[in-house]
Amino acid sequence: HNALDAGRLPVTVLTSSSEEATTMEAQLKITSLAMKEVRPVAFAAAAAAVGAGSWPAEKDGAPLKVLYQTSTNAVRQDTQELVKMMWADIGIETELRNSNASVYFGGDAGSPDTFQKFYADVQMYSNTFGGTDPQGYFGNGLCDKAPTPEKQWQGENISRYCNPEFDALFEELKTAVGNEARGAIGRRLNDMAIEDGMMIPLVHRGRVSAQSNTLEGVVMNAWDSELWNIHDWRRAD
Repeated sequence: HNALDAGRLPVTVLTSSSEEATTMEAQLKITSLAMKEVRPVAFAAAAAAVGAGSWPAEKDGAPLKVLYQTSTNAVRQDTQELVKMMWADIGIETELRNSNASVYFGGDAGSPDTFQKFYADVQMYSNTFGGTDPQGYFGNGLCDKAPTPEKQWQGENISRYCNPEFDALFEELKTAVGNEARGAIGRRLNDMAIEDGMMIPLVHRGRVSAQSNTLEGVVMNAWDSELWNIHDWRRAD
């Protein structure tokens, strides 16, 4: 994640309106304090090294080249191009690939192009966190959740991240009681996921919701489903 210049993503990719750009920039979530402090410095240092000719063109005899895949989608292809430019700034060559969404997310065990198989160096997709409690979300990062041939390439741990310390901390979360205790463990799990490279956050994608003019009692809640207070909904007289 230190190879990305996060400040360039939300404005360039998601909007061309200055007013909307400000909003999107404010919504950009840096989900780890360590990530927030290290990434801009590391990217700037790497770019400076390239300019000075001191950045290596290869690692252990292999060229600095990555395959970056995602589904076919105009916004995602724009994001790919932007990230490719960022990596070019620090001497990394990037090959881009995109697959039809029905194939990429389809889960066909016989296809080489699914995101569960992850036959690439880097891949991109949306990853949502529903509600306020972190247990369900971080449960997807456990070692036994990784897609494998034995499971017909099914599983929620798409990056195949495996850290026994993460798994053990998640077990603590399962028995923790109270918002403060659960929140503290959730933050530790989040930092481990980011710092270990389980995921590389790019932008927070806002949701758009609508309701009928004849429906009353609807209250939008950024932390839960739009249906969270459905018991209070009623038709206007």
